[in-house]
Amino acid sequence: MTGLPPVTAPVLAEALDALPARLRRKVDDAVVRAGGWPVTGMDGGVTVQVDEATTVTLVTVDGVVRHAADARCSCLLAPNCLHRMAVLALAPVDDAAPVHDATPVGGAAPAADAAPGEEAAPGDGAALPRAVDPAAVDPPTGSTGAAVPAGAGSPPAPTGRQRAAADGLWQVGVAVLAAGTVGCGVVLRTALLRAVHEARANGLHRAAASGTRVAAGLRAAREGEPQHRLADLTDDLRELLAVSHRLRGDAPAGELGALLGTARRAYDPQAGLRLYGLCTVPVVADSGYAGVVTYLADRDCRLWMVADLAPGDVGRAAGAGDATVAVGESGLSHRQLTRAGLVVSGGTASESGQLGAGRAVRAARAAGVGWADEPLAGLWTQPLPDQVRRAFGAVAVPLPERPAGADLLFLTVRVLGGHGHTVLVDTADGAVLTLTVADEHAALPHRANLRLLGQAVGARLRLVGRLDPTRRATVQALAVGPVDGDGPGLALPESWAGHADLGYDRLHTSQLRTADGAAAVPPPDRLPDAAAPRPRLGDPALGLLRRQVERVVSGGRAIQALADPTERRLRSARLDLGAHLLAAMGSAARSRPRDAFGRLTDDDGQAFAESWLALAVYEEAASRASAEASWLP
Repeated sequence: MTGLPPVTAPVLAEALDALPARLRRKVDDAVVRAGGWPVTGMDGGVTVQVDEATTVTLVTVDGVVRHAADARCSCLLAPNCLHRMAVLALAPVDDAAPVHDATPVGGAAPAADAAPGEEAAPGDGAALPRAVDPAAVDPPTGSTGAAVPAGAGSPPAPTGRQRAAADGLWQVGVAVLAAGTVGCGVVLRTALLRAVHEARANGLHRAAASGTRVAAGLRAAREGEPQHRLADLTDDLRELLAVSHRLRGDAPAGELGALLGTARRAYDPQAGLRLYGLCTVPVVADSGYAGVVTYLADRDCRLWMVADLAPGDVGRAAGAGDATVAVGESGLSHRQLTRAGLVVSGGTASESGQLGAGRAVRAARAAGVGWADEPLAGLWTQPLPDQVRRAFGAVAVPLPERPAGADLLFLTVRVLGGHGHTVLVDTADGAVLTLTVADEHAALPHRANLRLLGQAVGARLRLVGRLDPTRRATVQALAVGPVDGDGPGLALPESWAGHADLGYDRLHTSQLRTADGAAAVPPPDRLPDAAAPRPRLGDPALGLLRRQVERVVSGGRAIQALADPTERRLRSARLDLGAHLLAAMGSAARSRPRDAFGRLTDDDGQAFAESWLALAVYEEAASRASAEASWLP
């Protein structure tokens, strides 16, 4: 079913609460049937034709269903009917911040009560995917609505309402983990969205953002959407449980600001900026936001970013590159800015380097420079070990404090060959790296471009990539440019100004250059897999541990209770702590308390969730340490 307007989480929760218990068990089946009901638009809403005698009407305010009374059904059981609930469950969930009359660079509007110099983060921080440096997640917001700088002026401890909201998120997270994706239907997702709404209302923006991503991941898994990634859902659920567990207990005062997160960022005035376009990256977030991020550099090689993120899907991301940059009135699109320059006066920017779009900002187009020219060339002169340490350090920093582009790598590489959608390259100092796609959506040219680059064996390239902290020596390729000189390489159009943004520019075989300068002609048949270079795999023991963590997210507690023990293999790989934590999780999964008469009773799942969380946190830290070690001697 398409064409349904977004609904708020409270509307969805209120509709579910109105259902009798006997109908709640039938919601998931009703949602499947509702997928074939026709939708007709009307002024101020839509109508859904259930059958000849039954119609569901959704009335919108500013394009969103904001009240439960605005969802009506014509059947005799209305409003406590499955028709109404099924339509609302199929609609996208709107969880955006309140709107204001000034729009920031991020595409979301500032909160209505934002003070001067502050702007709202898109979706209270929920909009930003892990693939983007989320400069939109900034200083946390206190209960009064005023911005609170992280680590300075933070409240000494969570309030009672914040603890209650965190406990609500924790309890729903425990239920989600126990059920797994196979058992999470509309009822559990609605409970999660209700807890997310309560958390955001009480200033738990970081936990609410992760809860929003978990809800989106559960829906994608349930509906079999191609963008569903079990690894991403596992990471999001780990984040949700870890943050809510800390907040419901005694969180240290020094960490409270980072645990609370932020709803809006503070923008400080900047002296005149002379910026040079570097690359443009499409963004598709799990939370339903999409758009584009453009990275720029100043004369000192400090990175800045301009973002345009708003509710949408991959289609919006694919078209956002041609949208006008909302900084001053330069008239440049993001794809033009990446190959041009910008002179900004009266500008503002967040501490992390995201440019603001206030009314006083003046910006004029200026000449850009190629990657081989100063000041951009300085980015590629940094030693590889220094870049790797900086990128891994940035990944470990809480999002509000992470500088824009801190996890980017600037490498000069030589193509060794391709295998599937990965490319093997090496650097001048002999490091062998694996290039992967930054986004798997077919509407974006990442995969096609990387497959073509794999054919340019011997080509020397300048590369902008994002570090993948979970895999050995792996980089998500964002943009490439040729290195001048003889031999195989790329011959790009002059209008591309010496580099290709792999998420927007489509490479062609005619742009592959052989050693004599002619266009390369790839063989008619691709190399057999046995002859193609293969990417290096990660540590097998840590991979085994990761599969154990992900299996619980997929199958729930029951599948772990029946799992074969693998602690011996972990101990033989010297992962003694991992083996101990895995054994503890298995024991918690199988533990079934009995009452005084010896009858089996159910527990609350707390011990199992805590044991899974301990194992997931250990695996994430061990995998990151292993990945960092794979880069450095």
